[in-house]
Amino acid sequence: MEITPIINDDFVVLQDEATVSELIGKLKEKEKRSALIFRNKKYLGLIEKKGLLHSKIDVTETKLKNHIQKTPLLSEHADIIETAYLMFQSNLSYIPVERNKEIIGMIRARDLAKLATELTETKDWKVKDFKLVKSVRVNKNDPIAKAIELMNTKKVDKIPVFEENKLYGIITYKDILRRYLNWSPKRDVSAKFNKMASSRSAEVDMPNLANLPISNFSTNDNLLTLNKEATLKQAVIIMTEKGVNSIIIQDGEEVLGLLTAKNILAKVGSLKIPVNYNIKFVGLKDLKLEQHEMYNLKKICSNEAFKLQRKIKNEFSLVVHLKSYDKQGTQQKFVVNLRIEAPGQTLSTSQDDWDLETATRKTFNNAKNALDKKFKP
Repeated sequence: MEITPIINDDFVVLQDEATVSELIGKLKEKEKRSALIFRNKKYLGLIEKKGLLHSKIDVTETKLKNHIQKTPLLSEHADIIETAYLMFQSNLSYIPVERNKEIIGMIRARDLAKLATELTETKDWKVKDFKLVKSVRVNKNDPIAKAIELMNTKKVDKIPVFEENKLYGIITYKDILRRYLNWSPKRDVSAKFNKMASSRSAEVDMPNLANLPISNFSTNDNLLTLNKEATLKQAVIIMTEKGVNSIIIQDGEEVLGLLTAKNILAKVGSLKIPVNYNIKFVGLKDLKLEQHEMYNLKKICSNEAFKLQRKIKNEFSLVVHLKSYDKQGTQQKFVVNLRIEAPGQTLSTSQDDWDLETATRKTFNNAKNALDKKFKP
């Protein structure tokens, strides 16, 4: 299954010489959590909103180039399992998607987790099958400074809040950014902060803000909780509908931990099976491709072969025969012939196109459609 259905083409772009305050304003305006950073037309990486919480910076002076996180780039036809593995290993919540060396969108962890529920391998998974995040805890009367310090030192984005031994609420980096740093236009608490911060006594008063109780900032009502016996599909539906990346998991009234989108991707990525095929190219050298063109072609064939492997479920070999013909001016037409050889079965498909990569993908798509018909119940 490909990631194509979940590619989001609504994303924020900024130059690396822009300041952090410009980033904050842009993210607030577009209601986004991350931005792609470029130097002219060259992609450098991304910055996530939550990363700013862990930085003590002068937002009006600090350039974005000092806080860029490098990322891999995905093909729009990348396989869901490979993508889940890559996203988990990269510790990212977002990854850009490219087409012909141009970024066309992004995918986010939560959407990928939802798409993963459509895989046959995950249909029977339950919440109790996942390794939950055993995060630190705070008391509702602890100062907000303690929650911020724990998020910084423990590198976590959310912490359950307790009243004695009973779950009271949850505090997230989003709660702090929205209310403490006045990130959102919903100024339910921040108006008081703004007034205090702009007063002459701000230097004295600001430390007092850090001493306000966590209960003033945490989400305390309508908490998203789920029983450990719930299915994965139930969990990701709630995440998607509520726009969150984690849910508190309980066994009765006992809090077991947090189920996060990253936990889900870790398990989906573990489905990554060993390569069980080999690919032989015929006519590749005759095309006289540039080095990067040859690399891209082989990468496409490898990714598509992985998808075929999940359908064939046996050892097999591929012969990719490449030809070019009908040259018209600077344009050249390509034909790709694919032969699949597995124990007791063979399959051949072909496709032509003016673009070699397109012809290759179409040929593999023909093969996948033929296999779907062959193995249809």
